[in-house]
Amino acid sequence: MSLIEKISSNENIYLAIETIKLNPGSKTPGVDGKTIENIIANINKVVLKIKKELSDGKYHAGEIRRVNIPKGKGETRPLGIPNIYDRIVQQCIKQVIEPIIDKKFHPNSFGFRPGRSAEHAIAQNNNLINIAKFYFVVDIDIKGFFDNINHSKLIKQLRAIGIKENKVISIIKNMLKAKTKLPTGEIIENNKGVPQGGVLSPLLANIVLNELDWWIHRQWTGIKLKNKYSNIANKEKSLRIRTHLDEIKIVRYADDFKLYCKSIGSAQKFFKLTKLFLKERLKLEISEKKSKIVNLKKQSSEFLGIRITTIKNSGKRTVRTFISSKAKMSIKKTIAKEITQLKKNCNKYQAQKYNTIVAGIQNYYCKATMVSKDLGKIGYIMGRKLIKLFGKGSYTKDKSYCRRYKNYNFKVWNVAEVTLYTIGACKYKIVKSYSSKKEIFDKIDEELNETSDLKVIEWEKIKAKLRFLRNSTCEITREYISGQDRFYVHHIIPKEKGGTDEMENLILLKYEFKKLLNSENPNEYFPENEMYQKLLKALSKQM
Repeated sequence: MSLIEKISSNENIYLAIETIKLNPGSKTPGVDGKTIENIIANINKVVLKIKKELSDGKYHAGEIRRVNIPKGKGETRPLGIPNIYDRIVQQCIKQVIEPIIDKKFHPNSFGFRPGRSAEHAIAQNNNLINIAKFYFVVDIDIKGFFDNINHSKLIKQLRAIGIKENKVISIIKNMLKAKTKLPTGEIIENNKGVPQGGVLSPLLANIVLNELDWWIHRQWTGIKLKNKYSNIANKEKSLRIRTHLDEIKIVRYADDFKLYCKSIGSAQKFFKLTKLFLKERLKLEISEKKSKIVNLKKQSSEFLGIRITTIKNSGKRTVRTFISSKAKMSIKKTIAKEITQLKKNCNKYQAQKYNTIVAGIQNYYCKATMVSKDLGKIGYIMGRKLIKLFGKGSYTKDKSYCRRYKNYNFKVWNVAEVTLYTIGACKYKIVKSYSSKKEIFDKIDEELNETSDLKVIEWEKIKAKLRFLRNSTCEITREYISGQDRFYVHHIIPKEKGGTDEMENLILLKYEFKKLLNSENPNEYFPENEMYQKLLKALSKQM
């Protein structure tokens, strides 16, 4: 089956619609004013239209709506919002080509990749400093990266990485050339760049900078030697003995990346070489004002909202991380704004929204070693605001608060029977490095791995299709399962007893039912629970 046949298959299109539907941005209109609701209302017609246009090579991307998002200090970031129809088409393409392309990406690239995260990037940063002792960091800022991606270069990179089918290349070219409508109403041509806001844009950006990743890799770790080594550590040890080359590593998250060196001379050398590589090979310029070399023994560097430096502890130099000043300012503004909203709307919804935002901040910044100190200071300031609004507080806490904070003994405020989360109650969480089964079990046959990957991808498609057809609703509790919630797909007739993955043999359930259904003794779980009785009744009816 060709790539275009996979992209234009009904299953792939339905999966794309469901994926876009679960994204909060699905309610944001493009130039044509339509949202996901318009798509759902005419779902079958939309699927047929996408299928025909892609198969016949007659798809043409609509105009992109430009909006400017404030960055701070009077600066703005341009965001390009394609029409919802075009976002679905981009998602169709992404679902098929991403598994092919992702295998070719460098292991130290962590942004917008399946299974990888900012936590993995910070963990790799910490390892390079703590274990490998890279204390000189080259911070390079690419000037207007997304707006300046060279289209011709990108198409060549797409072909080189494995996407060679002309129909697919033609569709992506068409997307790149889509015109942009500015806030003033003016319509401009796009001769370079990819819109920040497009579904495919992060993947395309990774393709562009993947060439940089592997070029840096070849300067040290990837140097070819006659002897074969059992692991990278042994190879690098040999390189240190046999050569006088400069050691260098890269850690990248989208267009935010750092080069790690062991001497100031090495850092200066690679600063110049990387600047030249970006200009000559990728047609990109760096921001001289924002790019610099940092000695982590004396200074600090910022990465993904985290300020990084080192300290000497018992004679050993170790990494120490803080929430960056810019991020702290943003957190203060965000929490203060939500407190103001609580003052205006003192209800359950607003209290839960406040808690969601606080939890999100804590879940992200707990990767900083000094998060308790940083959020503690912010918590003190915000606590003063809450005292003015709700009084001194109490020690009465709801179940949600107790589950999250366990042994924390703070005074709290209750709004509409919801205990407000405490922004300062956050401990450092040891960051985990990325690991994949392929890397751990590297002796397993490659073909077996590929087959396994395909099965996982197919099962994800089946789950997404079921979720779409059942309107993201638990079939027992009738509760809506949001995009962030875990869910469970149950086979009515188990596969080992001849059951299939057909839709009529599957039911969509809240995740809490998984243990109950997979237990050898289901009565251990919710023996007198009304929902359990409903579940058995529903299952027996369907069987």
